[in-house]
Amino acid sequence: MGVGFMVMGLYESFLYSFLATIAFAVLFQAPKRTLIISGVIGAIGWVVFVYLRQHLEYNSFHANFIATIALSLISELSARMFKQPATVFLIPGIIPLVPGLGMYQGMKQIIEKSYDNGVTTLLTAGTDSAAIALGIMVIASIFRVIKISATKNFWTK
Repeated sequence: MGVGFMVMGLYESFLYSFLATIAFAVLFQAPKRTLIISGVIGAIGWVVFVYLRQHLEYNSFHANFIATIALSLISELSARMFKQPATVFLIPGIIPLVPGLGMYQGMKQIIEKSYDNGVTTLLTAGTDSAAIALGIMVIASIFRVIKISATKNFWTK
């Protein structure tokens, strides 16, 4: 992970990730009434990540996993509140966490024949991506179980 995110404070991190998330929500043609909440969700996820990395010194896998758990939970709850699919909130919200820079730097290092550094960087980016996928899967599975059990209880009464 680069030093760039370490320099910014939490307020700046919140603001920039909020704007980036809204930009991607617009790009993905999310409904206009969901843009602000999507921005807040993405900003919360990024601030959780930055706080865990900067202040609590978590490694990037654990910080990504916990941040994804937080924003997935908020996305699922927002989906119920705003009567929209959770993906409307989740997909733009996850964008700040995606390790695109790590993937780019890893490939660049390999092209420049710095194979050890490149492979290490790509493996870190890959495990960060796995942490994001795992966090989404955990929360989506929990909400699916709750929905199925609520439906079963409704039909058995």
